[in-house]
Amino acid sequence: MVNYVQRARDVRFLIKENGVERGLIKAVERLSEDNEMMRQELAEFARTINTMSNIVADIATVGAKLKNDFEQVRKRFHPDNEDIQ
Repeated sequence: MVNYVQRARDVRFLIKENGVERGLIKAVERLSEDNEMMRQELAEFARTINTMSNIVADIATVGAKLKNDFEQVRKRFHPDNEDIQ
């Protein structure tokens, strides 16, 4: 007996084993369960992607800050800078 509905033949099997009404009810119930499971997995996937994008944004912010700090240090200590002797 199938515990899920993956293909049309699974629906046909459920109808053959349980009759039209009970077979269709079982098929729809299993599809609903699969749909809810996929919805939860997609929601978790979306949360993971959101977290990853936040991390990338933080890395970009840190990179920009480091670039600015490096430019300031380079300007401050450049050999052509007349302020430093």
